[in-house]
Amino acid sequence: MTGMLDDRRDLVAAVRGDGALVPAVREALAAVTPGLAPACCIVPRVPAPAPLADLDDERLDRDVGDVLVAVLAEVQRAAGAFSGGGRLVVVLPHAPLLGIPGGVAASAVTNGVLSMARTLAIELARDGVTVNVLAVDAAAPSIRALTAGLEALLGDAGADVTGQEVYLTAGTDLGRLRP
Repeated sequence: MTGMLDDRRDLVAAVRGDGALVPAVREALAAVTPGLAPACCIVPRVPAPAPLADLDDERLDRDVGDVLVAVLAEVQRAAGAFSGGGRLVVVLPHAPLLGIPGGVAASAVTNGVLSMARTLAIELARDGVTVNVLAVDAAAPSIRALTAGLEALLGDAGADVTGQEVYLTAGTDLGRLRP
């Protein structure tokens, strides 16, 4: 994951990561009303679906391990810049969180990051940092919906919201899929 820090003054938050949702997050952030706390959105790269038989050790290291290490590095970088509090939002595609055919590596990344975010919410709360996850169906919700979700979590009203997993899917895939 390449750290892509957006230092433009017209954005409320830095956007870090190289996931497919980066352009949508940047567009949504352009309309967010800045909050008082510094903020960062992390958008990790999620591997494309592939058959289970194709997941050899090298691919797992690259597509899963490297991404999880990069996310943790971005979190440490962002948290280090938050002096006296901040907001951290991880933006993930919703489908691999719920389960998709051929999605073992993608599920490992998204659910690993989701679990990491829950733990980080507990650990960083003592420093006044909130950590939340937005699970997005890029094909279903509008930029307006993404903007509203980001504003709720990054703005001043989100100061006491942490450890949450919010689905922005326009009603698709409500809840967890069951086998």
